Amino acid sequence: MAALGTKQGLSAAPDITSAKAALVDIQLVLRGPSRGKSGGYIPPDFSPWVRVRMEGIRSHLALYSNPNSITYGKWGLSARQAAIAVGRDVYCARRFASLSREYITSRKVLPINPYGIWRQSMLADEDLATDVREHLQELGKFITADKLVDYLSREDVMDKHGLDKKISVRTARRYLNELGYRFKSEKKGQYSDGHERDDVVYYREEVYLPTLKGFQDRSCIFDADGSVTTPSLPPGARRTVIWYHDESIFYAHDRRRKSWYHKDADAVPYKKGDGSSYMVADYFSADFGWLRSRDGRPVAR
Repeated sequence: MAALGTKQGLSAAPDITSAKAALVDIQLVLRGPSRGKSGGYIPPDFSPWVRVRMEGIRSHLALYSNPNSITYGKWGLSARQAAIAVGRDVYCARRFASLSREYITSRKVLPINPYGIWRQSMLADEDLATDVREHLQELGKFITADKLVDYLSREDVMDKHGLDKKISVRTARRYLNELGYRFKSEKKGQYSDGHERDDVVYYREEVYLPTLKGFQDRSCIFDADGSVTTPSLPPGARRTVIWYHDESIFYAHDRRRKSWYHKDADAVPYKKGDGSSYMVADYFSADFGWLRSRDGRPVAR
């Protein structure tokens, strides 16, 4: 236990007077500001992890500087007793010793997790989980694992929630899944530009598709294996060659469609298109390929 107080002999334990002064200061901080004439004190708004560290410092300094303590004047043993009081072991005692030494020197609380390595998700801290959810809501459609890493790496966030190390992108993806987000394409409601209007449905079902079926009955069938089935036509009938209109549209706001969406998010109606569009069109038939001029060089596109 000597190593707890001497850092393996390289540093002496703080003097009792300094420890008592630091104890008074941290007790005032934990008590909170006065309510004034109404009496009492306003509870300080600390995150659970900041409070854990500060309570550990207070216990350690009290055990070390109080003459009635059985570990009075014994830096390492006082840290060990403070750790035992919260159900922890030697590692926690070392953390309390480091935290107390820094507080005596600078009155700052180091962002050290006294409980050691994270054994569970950081999101087990409800305050942190709430802040993360609010941050993700602010990001909206622009949620990424990297942005979550950046958020949890911010100094103010780490200090508020007692985070002593940054997370990886892989861990951020796991946290997003824990919070109900999935990396997928956004759910889409039906087009809002008239695809399901009664007149459009009637034309598609009663005019266009029956007409196309009539053409296909007089066309060659090309199978996936390359074989060709020629239609059986009555005398005098001519085979039909269907030219399909191939169309690609590029939008001014083209972007990736996959992102992190909450699994319970509803589909919303949307307009077809994202900003100004540019259409590239051509014609194609299974019999002749892309439409070309007679010399075979220029294309119709």
